[in-house]
Amino acid sequence: MKKRLLLMTLAVTTLALAGCGSSAGEEAAEAENSSAIESSATEDTTESSAEEKSESAEATAETTQISDESVALAAALDPNTEYVFGTAALSYAEFYSGDVSSTESYDAVSSATTKKYEIFSNMNTDYVDETTNAEGYNILGVKNVNVAIPADQAEAYAKLNETFVKSTEEPKQFKIVNVEGDNVQYSATVFNVAATVTDAKAELLTGTNWGDYQLNILESSTSYIKASREDESAPVAVDIEGVILETKSGLKVGMEHLQSIWVLPYEVSFNIEADNTHNTRVKFDNLAELSKLEKEEIVSATFINQNDTYVYTFDPVYVKPVYRDVEVTGTIDEKEGTLTLVGVPGDLENTTLSATYIVGQGHDSVRTVIYEGELSGDKVEIDAKALEEAKSGQAEEGRYAVAISSDNYANIAVTVE
Repeated sequence: MKKRLLLMTLAVTTLALAGCGSSAGEEAAEAENSSAIESSATEDTTESSAEEKSESAEATAETTQISDESVALAAALDPNTEYVFGTAALSYAEFYSGDVSSTESYDAVSSATTKKYEIFSNMNTDYVDETTNAEGYNILGVKNVNVAIPADQAEAYAKLNETFVKSTEEPKQFKIVNVEGDNVQYSATVFNVAATVTDAKAELLTGTNWGDYQLNILESSTSYIKASREDESAPVAVDIEGVILETKSGLKVGMEHLQSIWVLPYEVSFNIEADNTHNTRVKFDNLAELSKLEKEEIVSATFINQNDTYVYTFDPVYVKPVYRDVEVTGTIDEKEGTLTLVGVPGDLENTTLSATYIVGQGHDSVRTVIYEGELSGDKVEIDAKALEEAKSGQAEEGRYAVAISSDNYANIAVTVE
């Protein structure tokens, strides 16, 4: 409590949160830059003056560190209120409350298999055992979510949410709980942004095994998101609690485990239609919000852990409309060096084709482009030599990623037979 009161004295009366993150990190960077410039400008001053500058810089750094770590906490919590901290399991609607445009359409995600019930450590399910859940289980929401409750409401909250467990530590990231009678309300999340990445690339695929769309976040200078099975040190991994996609218009939609969030979290998928042929493992919910992403421009993805958050901003990715009721197949003739397509729609505009042979997963995958260019008919000549070398140089069998791009529709995935 002493720490919080001190911080309230240091903090300004309001805190502006941009997107899902705090501006405290930017303020810290500005303070450091200011100190560096000031120090450089006084190199020819007296030793006494230099010492004064040094002491001033140390004081500024100390203040900045305090602000950077806890200014969001100070601004979010009432300094005159005693709080009880802990963790609880929340539904997706409760978890994303205040953080997304709407939570009205969330429901439990139904899984048609008993597998993967423990694949995400913070995924809350009703799984008991393979006998009880022989026909599958329901993903109810997120567990181990940090919460802050006014002390005089803690007992009532514990009765309304039996998953609540008290903690002796103040979390850096949490939701504030308010109990009124039998009604429990959750605030927007007080995010602890560990990093904001601005140089990642985002690519959008359609017709994948996971959904109508698949957004891949490809890092260049960073490696925070787990992108291969072997990567066990990535901070964004199987303990992830949620993902929020934000569009240029301000629409924010929260994703759910095993229908949008996967073991390799750099892949984020979503359906916009009830047709579930892409991913028969689960039944998609929240389609009312997911469908709003069509024809929008996605500009950021926020990955939420229990105690911190990673924000990715990138060039706008336009979610072109899905081409309904189409199935395109392809056949590769390695001897002739051709790829022949069947079922290409005739109303695609400015059509191009990309064909890649891929071995491995994520950052560790080896990709060989065998065709990239215009598609004016139903057959193209591939780089047969590059394909032969890619196959002979790898111990494991690869797979093809073939997609048709156009100006008026989302990429159409081609199934190579």
